[in-house]
Amino acid sequence: MSVDKDAYFTVSGSAFAGDDHNGPSGPQEWTLTAEKANGPTNSFEGKFLQVLPDSGRSYPGSGKQMKNPKDLEGNSPYVSFILHVPKERAGWHILFVRWTGGDTVGGGDSFFVTLYKIKGSRRFLVKGERTVKPSVVPITSEIHKYAGCCYDMVTHACPCHEANPNDNLTCANFINKEKASSFGAQCLLGPGIMDIVEDPRWYLFAGQEAGDVMDFNSEPWDVTCEAEGSNTKDSGHDFPSWELGGGDYELRLYAREDGTALDAIYVAGPGAPSPDVTKLYQAGDSTICEATRSRIVLYVGFALGFILLAAFFFATPIGQDLWHSFMRRLALDDYRIDMAQATIRQYEGIERLETIG
Repeated sequence: MSVDKDAYFTVSGSAFAGDDHNGPSGPQEWTLTAEKANGPTNSFEGKFLQVLPDSGRSYPGSGKQMKNPKDLEGNSPYVSFILHVPKERAGWHILFVRWTGGDTVGGGDSFFVTLYKIKGSRRFLVKGERTVKPSVVPITSEIHKYAGCCYDMVTHACPCHEANPNDNLTCANFINKEKASSFGAQCLLGPGIMDIVEDPRWYLFAGQEAGDVMDFNSEPWDVTCEAEGSNTKDSGHDFPSWELGGGDYELRLYAREDGTALDAIYVAGPGAPSPDVTKLYQAGDSTICEATRSRIVLYVGFALGFILLAAFFFATPIGQDLWHSFMRRLALDDYRIDMAQATIRQYEGIERLETIG
């Protein structure tokens, strides 16, 4: 839940030096934002996280293709969730996201998802389940002679064309391949041609069924994305899933475009149901490492009990009397044990002498 501030933390991105489209600007951040008339609506509690300021910036950079999650580190702002997986709950985990675009025009609000195993102060990338995705090539590829693509201002898909359709009903916003290549447009290699992704390092959420309609209820829980995707719209062929052992993990949602809005996440472990679309979550409903918290409470309870017991025995007259009485009783018991053992040794000695005699 975005309104449960203790359930996550945010890390701001880098400052922006400017490019051909935008001037210099400061770092952006996932910011808790209240609903307003011209923004996303139907969040659970009237507030949501949004990448602000919404200035048209994209990550890992204008026209750059995502090659490695490290391209985002220190660059893109992210929101982080710490997940604890008990050993008995190890297995297949899948992520559902309640999100929407922050505007109906512009750069196609979207984000990347990565997962890391926590070992002390270090983080190790966790790769996802083996899957497939449609084969694509850059719009400037020589495999097909594309003239450009038709950009949909709502869904942010940009299907490629070998010639300009010259028809506003078919293509209201044709972008030539030179301009399209500047924001990394890619084209399908052909119907049914797929690539196998052995170990997805990230997942891309870019676009929903109804597009960026700024309504969290239009697709209450989105689970369709693209493994290692980097296009203007994800293919929807994949699901963010990982095989996890027991331990602690960090789930990061990195912005690809600013304006992207997040209301909640839901992680389903082995045997868990998918999120109930009829359930309206409220502030305080986030689960924050219940198993870990229970163990901490238990350890703290033991420690406090020991401290209180020691204080009673050593700092109060009654406790001191009880302690001295206990120690005297213990010393007397030790004396009796020693005497009994000496008597036993004496009889054993007499028996051995009688046997020899």
